[in-house]
Amino acid sequence: MLCSVTFPHLRRTCGGLLLLAVLLALVGCSKPTGTVSGKVTYKGAPLTSGEVQFVDPAKGTGSSGKLDSSGNYTLTGQLPAGTYKVYVQPPIPEQLPPGQVSKRAPFPVPPKYQDPAQTPVSKEVKAGKNDITVDFN
Repeated sequence: MLCSVTFPHLRRTCGGLLLLAVLLALVGCSKPTGTVSGKVTYKGAPLTSGEVQFVDPAKGTGSSGKLDSSGNYTLTGQLPAGTYKVYVQPPIPEQLPPGQVSKRAPFPVPPKYQDPAQTPVSKEVKAGKNDITVDFN
């Protein structure tokens, strides 16, 4: 290597420059990402329990957000810009002591909106902040 043979004192400098070049190349190749929040409704009324899921089946990426009492959500982390299938999952029943039977709260959303393979709902995530309303009809 030229740096270590000809100029031994520049070995660190060459290594540092190489590392910097690799890091800049990786940063330049990253895809734009966005944060997502919004509101989920079913037939126009806020869906107040469960989780909303955004998934890109082709890439195997996605994120989820818990629904609050007004139907609002914020997805965890950032998503690469792109199109995502959107579905909801009912709330997880609370764990009860042995011998007690959990009463599952009614979840009004049809099964097709609870399955990433069947949901017809898709949303576009753009770079930056996204405010996305999802209405399951």
